[in-house]
Amino acid sequence: MKKIFTFILIFTALFATAQTKIGENIDVSHYDIHLNNIDFTNHTLQAQTTITLTAKNAVNSIELELKSLTVSNVTANGANVSNFSQDGDVLTINLASALAANASASFTITYGGEPYHETWGGILWTTGYVCNMGVGMDAIPHNLGKAWFPCVDDFTDKATFDIYVTIPTELTAVCGGNLVDTTDNGNGTKTVHYNVPQEIVTYLISFVAGDYVEWSDVYNGMERDIPINVYVKPSQINSMPGSFANLKDIASYFENHFGAYPFNRIGYSITSVGCMEHVDNIGVTSDFTSSSTERESTVAHELSHMWFGNLVTCAKAEDMWLNEGFASYCSMSYKEDLYGEDVYLDEVKSLMETVLKSYDQSTGWLVLNNIPLEETYNDKIVYRKGSIVVYTLRNYLGDDLFHEAMRYYLNTFAYQSVTSEDLRDAITEYTGIDMTGFFDTWVCTCGEPHYAINNFVVKPHGNDFKVYVFTSQKHRHSDHIGNGVILDLTFMDQNWNMVTDTIHWDGATGHTTKFLDFEPIAVFSDYYNKCADARIDRNFIIKNTGTVSNMYLDAKTTAITDSTFLRIEYHLVGPDHPHNNNWSLKYSEDKYWTVFRDDKGTASINGTFKYSKSDDASIIQSENDSVVLVYRKDATKRWRIVPTTLVGNWKLGKLTVDNLISGEYTFASIDKTHLGLGENNLDEEVLTIAPNPTDNFVKISTKAQNPEIMIVNSLGQVINRFQISGNETTISMDAFPAGVYFVNLLDENKNVISTEKLVKR
Repeated sequence: MKKIFTFILIFTALFATAQTKIGENIDVSHYDIHLNNIDFTNHTLQAQTTITLTAKNAVNSIELELKSLTVSNVTANGANVSNFSQDGDVLTINLASALAANASASFTITYGGEPYHETWGGILWTTGYVCNMGVGMDAIPHNLGKAWFPCVDDFTDKATFDIYVTIPTELTAVCGGNLVDTTDNGNGTKTVHYNVPQEIVTYLISFVAGDYVEWSDVYNGMERDIPINVYVKPSQINSMPGSFANLKDIASYFENHFGAYPFNRIGYSITSVGCMEHVDNIGVTSDFTSSSTERESTVAHELSHMWFGNLVTCAKAEDMWLNEGFASYCSMSYKEDLYGEDVYLDEVKSLMETVLKSYDQSTGWLVLNNIPLEETYNDKIVYRKGSIVVYTLRNYLGDDLFHEAMRYYLNTFAYQSVTSEDLRDAITEYTGIDMTGFFDTWVCTCGEPHYAINNFVVKPHGNDFKVYVFTSQKHRHSDHIGNGVILDLTFMDQNWNMVTDTIHWDGATGHTTKFLDFEPIAVFSDYYNKCADARIDRNFIIKNTGTVSNMYLDAKTTAITDSTFLRIEYHLVGPDHPHNNNWSLKYSEDKYWTVFRDDKGTASINGTFKYSKSDDASIIQSENDSVVLVYRKDATKRWRIVPTTLVGNWKLGKLTVDNLISGEYTFASIDKTHLGLGENNLDEEVLTIAPNPTDNFVKISTKAQNPEIMIVNSLGQVINRFQISGNETTISMDAFPAGVYFVNLLDENKNVISTEKLVKR
């Protein structure tokens, strides 16, 4: 049985490989769609579509997609049809003789019935109205051009369109493209004819029909005057000026940043269920007619699709972020022009936090460019994460270069379909910057990166200061370590003034040297939130008593004489904790905090850290696990248990430290039998080395008695190991090449209990 089963699997795989994808052997150039009879009562339609196509190689049959509708006749011009058949959504047209490679033909298909619909998608009916939504949420794949005409219903086969819709004379029908003419049929009906001269995919062509009235205007565009046509129910017409008050400004923003408007007119039509970016005929719901701009972000989102999604289309559903991520970014970025940079940046920061906090194990860790089909329209990943990745890309390149690169990308692939790799390569080609590292980290890996400043060292340098900054990276929910990192470093002086520079590095760790004309009291990573890494931060200027918070940490000021600058960073990855204590501690694997505090005058600030079994499952498994708060000055120091006041139990509680000082904090758990082992003062230094950086010697001091010292280079190689007699010693560095070293203090069991970085100039 095992051999037979294996053979079946192999045969099935080979057979599947041999199957021809619909549309693979043909290229459709034009659809001529006639909706001849729309029955608003029985929700049926009768139609005829002529498809003009070219064979890519010799074919004996033509396969098209048509869902739920029944074909009654097929004729051809330029080919001979022998018969046709329908099997599910597939219409097969068999030819009497093969259509030669590169030969063109047209096929006229007559069909009708009750078209497919779902809760959101397909052909949707309400009393007196009908519309198509180009995609569906339930249907897999989601494309639903096939719901009303036979077609190659994918993301890559683009064609031009003529649409003819016959309706009762008193009603209105609107389609994508330009209105060519309206014919009075003399029998109480009329036929409207629309033409789309640009090549688009099948899910972007549309029609609506019903008792619509038109609100119109003209946008004076970059290259031409562009008609604005909005079709609504008669009762909604007076709301249009208020609802679309800023439409022209939004269109101008997109043209200025992404190039001239690529289609025929700016059109919106009211639909029954939702919004859809149909070319020239965007579907929106009735709540867009409230006489206010409360839905303006969605107006902008859908309009931006004319560039991102319609002009250039993702080549597969798994790359939907190329459509929806960019449109979601655009629905925020236009506000920078209309309402000011602060409004735009506040919305981005709020969205970044929402994405980080709302992830769950089922969908939160999906890879952006390889989304499963059932998650194609996942709001958390495709829309929200996609948009903040675009925002990060903009800051990675800089404003001007980003917009130039986007125009190059859109021009290069105009009216084509693309992959994430195409976008990556287009940006690389235009900018000369290898974007592989960025895309590997932000697009092709689940989760998001985390960048941290491990520590910094300041040394006088003439009248200036030489600052050595050491950084590291890891990745949330992945072991990926990226290259091509560009990270902002912001240096703060004693008056809280800021100067920002960048560090570029590859790999797990990086370091840089900066020269400043002031002595910094702090160095912050990405202070202005230009990248959406796995960190949520808050900055506070505290002048009064009260409580400020950031992600499970409340900082309460009980007394203050002047003011305090307080920055709380919440990291959504576990900290590095290379130094094991003499008892068994389990450190958090998914969170830690960095606190920076500078007081002008005096202040009393305590910190309350909140834990729970659900949020801290990596360290709390049973009632034997007792949560403790641990602290270190920076990533080069040893963790120490902090004296705290506990309110709660092993499942849920708060740990309050009386004096919240600068440094790093995280949770650990310890078996209750170990509680009471030595707690350390936060200000205690286990190991000090000076001068650092050094040219020729270094003095090593420690409070440990007769300790062992081990010096390791940046490659992890041990280059010196010796015992100290007493508490300190001085060693020569003359034989050490210039570079970064790590001075490790070992306990009697040869465990590393403290580490300091040492720079030899």
